[in-house]
Amino acid sequence: MTNEKKKDISLAALILAGGKSSRLGNHQNKAYLKLKGRYLIEIVREKLAQIVHNKIIIVGSPEEYSAYLEVVPDIFPQQGPLGGIFSGLKASPSFYNLVVGCDMPFLETNLLSYMIQNIDNYDIIIPCYGKGLIEPLCAVYSKDCLKVIERNLLRKIYAVRKIFPTLRVKYITEEEIKKYDPEFHSFFNINYPGDLKRAEKIYQNKKEDKKSIEK
Repeated sequence: MTNEKKKDISLAALILAGGKSSRLGNHQNKAYLKLKGRYLIEIVREKLAQIVHNKIIIVGSPEEYSAYLEVVPDIFPQQGPLGGIFSGLKASPSFYNLVVGCDMPFLETNLLSYMIQNIDNYDIIIPCYGKGLIEPLCAVYSKDCLKVIERNLLRKIYAVRKIFPTLRVKYITEEEIKKYDPEFHSFFNINYPGDLKRAEKIYQNKKEDKKSIEK
């Protein structure tokens, strides 16, 4: 990595919205599920806009997301998150990119900002907690990841963790995460019908907590 790249901490955000979830039934598009009357993807975009302003790219079908200006198709469709990360990094104008899923309505912007502050000379900044649990769809990736990601995709190695050995990885620890998101709600996503009901409960609790603080 050149010195110029090391100093460049401007970044874009990538929202992975590349597929439908069979676990939800009827192959629904998670991005267009609603939480309290709002599409999940809109909630996520609003959160990211607080950090990267308008530098937001959606990785998914241009037909399904025609309402948005910055949409790029998945170069490796149906190859999981790693394929989406590759496609987004390839298309992005920024060297560093914050990658999230389209179904993560409780992203804590303070946690995301903290991760960005820790970019330094790393290729990946990723939360890690519990017994080695990582969050590849709430992480920062540099374009220096492209070569190893493409190599693994061509070899049909799809686990994000498998790209780590040849890259510089900064782990955001459980203790660091708890300073900004003690309940780990940033990593909550929608996979099953019951998850949407859980999301509604979390949303209501957060709303009540906010009201309590403001009193």
